[in-house]
Amino acid sequence: MNKKLSFIFFSLLVFPYLFSQNAVYKLPVANDITFKNPTFFYTLPKTAFKVDVVVTKISYMKGLYADYAEKMLGITDYCKENATSYELKNISLTPFAVPDKSLQFITELSSMQIKNSFLQSLYGNNATIFHTFSTIEQNNADILPEFFKNYAEVILQQTIETYTETRIMDGVVTQVPVTQTKITTKTIAQQAQEAADFIEKIRKDRYDILSFTQEVALSKDAFEYLVNQLNELEKKYLELFMGITVSEDTHFTFVIYPDSDFALLPVCSVTPSKGFSASMSSTYTYNYYLRCTPQISSNLQEELTNYRIKKNFGYQIRKAVPVFVSLVNGDNEKLIGIFSIYQYGKIETLPVNLDSFEIAKWGYIY
Repeated sequence: MNKKLSFIFFSLLVFPYLFSQNAVYKLPVANDITFKNPTFFYTLPKTAFKVDVVVTKISYMKGLYADYAEKMLGITDYCKENATSYELKNISLTPFAVPDKSLQFITELSSMQIKNSFLQSLYGNNATIFHTFSTIEQNNADILPEFFKNYAEVILQQTIETYTETRIMDGVVTQVPVTQTKITTKTIAQQAQEAADFIEKIRKDRYDILSFTQEVALSKDAFEYLVNQLNELEKKYLELFMGITVSEDTHFTFVIYPDSDFALLPVCSVTPSKGFSASMSSTYTYNYYLRCTPQISSNLQEELTNYRIKKNFGYQIRKAVPVFVSLVNGDNEKLIGIFSIYQYGKIETLPVNLDSFEIAKWGYIY
């Protein structure tokens, strides 16, 4: 028995590379640590969210004849002043993995790894994924209805004036009737009255069609076409009195990082008067947050990993865990989805001397 123990002890002294272990240190490394073998660096991943926010700008535009809406048409529910407001339309999340700068490690290769050209194989099979985002641009096309924007009645009118003019004809003073045509500009009130009269005519024409007072029988398609055309024409003229509401969407794209230290992760604020802002508003009802609720508790993670050998020199990895992600606004909370997030996973230290472990699948190698 003593001879066997002596042989084992002798073997450890003479052939240390047979029992060498790859050492893993978290950066920054203490000054008293030196490396004899080649090293490589790796970083654990963390989850980021690409956030797409769509904010709707609502513009309330006063009609050209708004001041006459109630007097001429009896309309009381109309836009009296131009105004603008904003509201959130949608928030969507796209998860992707990025290196976690707070979890960077340096690893010394074992003798076996050096012999098997582990480093060359490692860099050749690094599974790092690069993410690109398409740029979302605001639609700057003119969104005003053509009729509302370009409406122009004939504002000039002819007026005929008749008066007498004193003339001397053959030495005799004579009063001669004179007729003169003048071109004058219609007032806004006159234009509004003509538009109101036209609306009444549209309504009368539609009533005649609906009551079948016309002499010619109409087919179903012709009947529907005429009624729809009259409805659309009436709508356009009514907008000159009532005004219009125009909606326009603007997209904002940015990146945020879930953090297990925050119960609520700030996303943005959307106020009715100013719209989108990356800063939180003093009015909490305008603010939007993410609430992340892991589905695997820290206690359960401990139970799942307590069988592993935990030393300071083995590879360290972190697995993503399922997390419920909700959007919180004031007292309202809406579930967005379930995402796998690295930050909520437990960092595990693997057993030492795992020469063939595919660390490139668990981190970013550099």
